[in-house]
Parts: sequence; C-alpha cells; structure tokens
Amino acid sequence: MSTSWTGRSGGGDLDGLLRQAEEQQRRLAEFQQQRAELKLAGESPDGLVRVTVDGEMKVGDIDINARAMRLDSFSLAESLQAAIDAAYAAFAERTNEMLAETLGGADLVRQAESGSLTPEEWFKHFGVDLGDPSRRARG
Repeated sequence: MSTSWTGRSGGGDLDGLLRQAEEQQRRLAEFQQQRAELKLAGESPDGLVRVTVDGEMKVGDIDINARAMRLDSFSLAESLQAAIDAAYAAFAERTNEMLAETLGGADLVRQAESGSLTPEEWFKHFGVDLGDPSRRARG
C-alpha cells in the first residue's frame, strides 16, 4: 500500500506552512529581545519604596526613601513587598501588551482565540501572503 501526501493542509501547501513558522519564529525572537531589555519599576502605595525589575525578572534597583527608616520593620517589609509586587505586575502587563503587539494586536488575538480568523488571514495582517509562489522557505 502506497501513501501519497500532496503537502496540502487546510488550503496551504507545505512551503506556506514553513513560511508561516519562519515568520512566527522571527516575531517571537523580536519579542524575546524586547522583553530581555525591559526594565520596569513598581512603587509601594505609601511612596516610600521603589523597586525595578529587569528582563530576567530579577529585582535590580531598590530605592528606599529616608522617611521609610522611621517605619517599624514590619511596615518597612510590607512597603518593600508591595513595591516588588507592583514591579512584577508592571512587568507582566507590559509583557502582555508586547505579546499582543507581536501577535497583531489585541483585537486580532481575540479573533484568533474565538476561531474566527484563519492562519492565512492572520499572516496577511503582517504582509505575508502564504499563497504567494514567489516566497520560498529558506533551507
């Protein structure tokens, strides 16, 4: 018994799928680079502590206002934790924004999640025509 495969999948050929994967890989690499360069700050609600996290999600700078030295150790620890939490929340929010941008915007992501957008339509938003025979997968 012989099995023949034409390379067609959901209306696109194998070259189109390879191009699609290549384009997505390029966009994700850009996203990872931008994320690695992030540096975001968070501040405690009382404004006495400010913390910065970097692209590796490591706490970097910690700025403690001199007025914070009047706090008891428990209150100072709470302010520090609140600033760290705020920095991580800012990092997560910015990362989500960047990912939505990478994937074509929040509206486009919602359409894809709902199933109302085909992969071909998705990539047309990025100027990639998977049916264009002049585009060849790099080998």
